[in-house]
Amino acid sequence: MLKVVGASWQKTRIGTYILIGAGLLVIAAFFVAEMDRPEYDGTYCATALWTEKVGFQIEYWKQQNDLVNIPKGAARICYKDSIYQNGWAQLEIETQRSYPDWVQAYGAGILEGSLTWNNIYNQWLNTIGSACDKDENAQNFCTWLRDTLSANYLATKKRALARADHDQYWHQIALYFYQLEGLETGYIRGATRARSDLEEEIPFVDFLLMNSAADIQDLKIYYENYVLKESSGSQSEKNFFLPSATMFTKIFQTEASSGWQLLFGHSSAGSYSSMLRIQKRYKFRYHFSPDQRSNSVPGVDISFTGYPGILGSTDDFYIVKGRQVQSIVAGVTMRNENLELWKNIDVADAIPLTARVMAANRIAQSRRSWAKAMSRHPFTGNKQWVSVDLNKLNGLDGSQHSVDEESVPEVSANGLVWIVEQLPGRLHVEDVSNNFLSGNTTWVANGVPYFDEILEASRVPAENFSMDLPEGDDLTTLESVDKYLRLNGFRGDLLGDESVPYGNIDIKLFAFNSEIGVSDYHAFAGPIFMRFHHNQDDALTSESHVVVDLTTELEVITDRRPVRNDMRAIAMRQGSGPFKWSTVAERIPGVEHEGHPDVWDFDHVSPKWAW
Repeated sequence: MLKVVGASWQKTRIGTYILIGAGLLVIAAFFVAEMDRPEYDGTYCATALWTEKVGFQIEYWKQQNDLVNIPKGAARICYKDSIYQNGWAQLEIETQRSYPDWVQAYGAGILEGSLTWNNIYNQWLNTIGSACDKDENAQNFCTWLRDTLSANYLATKKRALARADHDQYWHQIALYFYQLEGLETGYIRGATRARSDLEEEIPFVDFLLMNSAADIQDLKIYYENYVLKESSGSQSEKNFFLPSATMFTKIFQTEASSGWQLLFGHSSAGSYSSMLRIQKRYKFRYHFSPDQRSNSVPGVDISFTGYPGILGSTDDFYIVKGRQVQSIVAGVTMRNENLELWKNIDVADAIPLTARVMAANRIAQSRRSWAKAMSRHPFTGNKQWVSVDLNKLNGLDGSQHSVDEESVPEVSANGLVWIVEQLPGRLHVEDVSNNFLSGNTTWVANGVPYFDEILEASRVPAENFSMDLPEGDDLTTLESVDKYLRLNGFRGDLLGDESVPYGNIDIKLFAFNSEIGVSDYHAFAGPIFMRFHHNQDDALTSESHVVVDLTTELEVITDRRPVRNDMRAIAMRQGSGPFKWSTVAERIPGVEHEGHPDVWDFDHVSPKWAW
C-alpha cells in the first residue's frame, strides 16, 4: 500500500514539474515575442579561407548588420542587391596582405561570383546571350570574337606569369586573370548552392567577353573592316560609333574660400539592356611582385561603378585611394573616323582595357606613372582619360586669388591633372595642370580629342560635338553640374520612330574641397531625365526634392543648341520623366532586361563602406 501511494506521489510531483516548466516556456515565449528582433537590410557576407594543405574554403554568414566584425580570412565580402530600391547593388571586398597575391585575387573572385551569381547570369543573358543569337551576322562575329579572346587570354596570361617577377605591370595583369578565373568558380558554386536550374551555362570565354565590353566595339570595327573584307572583297568602310558619354572637369576658387575645389561629373552611355548596376569597392592589398616581401601597391582601395561579372568599371569611373594616393580616374569613348589606324594592329597581342586600367590604378604613385602604365599596349579602347591627383590639389598655394576674368592665378601644380588620349596604336599623354589653373578651368569631354595631334589623326570634325557651357560658366555646385549633364544628355528610347535602346544610363557627381579636405560623391542609376529641386541649400545634400515635368524648358534648350548629327535628335525634346520598361517595350522589341526594375525613378546614392 505504501509503495503504491509513494509511486502516485512521485508521478504527481513529476506532473507538477512538467506543468511549471510548460508555464515558464509560455512566459519566456511571451517575452521573446515582445523583444526587438534584429532587422536586416539584405546585406549578405562571406569569407574565403585558405591554407596550402586544404586550399579554399568559403564561409557564408547569411544576412549581417555587424559588417566590421566579419572574419577576414584571405578575403571577405559584403553584398547588397538593392537595385529595386535605388538602382544600384553594392559590393565590397577586402583582402589581406599576409596571403599570396594570387590567393587574394582568386579568393576575391570566388566570393564575388558566389554572391552575385544571379545578377551575373541576368547580365550575361541581357547582353552577350541575346546579342550573339540575334542573327547570322551576330553569330559569326561572336564566334570570331570568342576564338580571338580565348587565344588572347591563353597567350597573355602565359606572358604575364613569365614576366611578373620583374615587371609590376605584368604582375597585375596576371592577378586580373586569377580574379576572373575565381569569378567563374564562384559563379558555379553560387548557382549550385542555390540549387538553381539555369537554362544555359555561361562558358568561361563568355566571362572574357563580358570583361571585354570596353573593347568589343573596337573589335567589331576591326572585324568588319579587316577580317570580313579579306573574305568578301568589300571596299566599303564600316564604323559603329554611337554617342559617347560626357565628362565634366572643373578646378576653381571662389571669393569666399582660399582653397581650391574640384567639380567632376560623368555620364555613361550604353545599351539599356546592360543596366544592372553595382557600386563596387575593391580593397586589395596586392604587392608589387609575387614576392610577399615586396611593398604593397599604392592603389589598394579602388571604388567604381560597374556591372555584374565585370572586374572593372567599363563606365570608366574610378576613385583610387591608398598609401599617399587619392585620385579620380575617368574616361569617355573618343570618336575615330580614321579606320586606317587599324592596319598595323595585332588584336591577338592586345591587353583587355579593363585589365590595363586596373593595373595602372594599382601601381601608380602619381598621375605621371598612371599615364605611363596606360601607354602600354594601346590597341583597343578609343578613349580619352582624365586623372586628377587630389593630394596635389590639397597642396596648392592657398592664397586668395581674384576670380575675375582679367586676373590669372599664378599657380603651378605639375602632376595635378593628366590627360591621356588613345586611338588604335596611337597614344598622347600630357600634364595639363597649368591649363586648368590659368583660366581654362573647365573641360567638357564628349568624344572630341583634346590634343591637336590626336584630333588630326582621328579625322573627326570637332564642330559636330559642340557642348556650350552656360554663359559665364556658373557651374559651381554639384546640383548645377547634374542639371548641365542632364540637359546635354540623350535618351534613345524617346526618339519616336527612331527609338533605339541606347543612351545615357547614369550620372556620377564628385566634388573635393581642398580647404577642408572633404569629398562628396553621388550616383544616379538609369536613363537620365530632368529633375527640378526645391530646397534651401544644395539639393544633393537634402532628402527633399520634387520631380516635375520640364518639357517647355527642354524645347527651348533644343531650339538653342544644335542637335548631335549621330543621333539626329535630342530625345529630351519629347518630354521628360523616368524611363519605364513597360511603356517602351513595344517600341524597342527584342531587348532583354531580366532583373531590371520597371521604372527607373531613383534618387542619388552615396555608398557607405564598412572597411
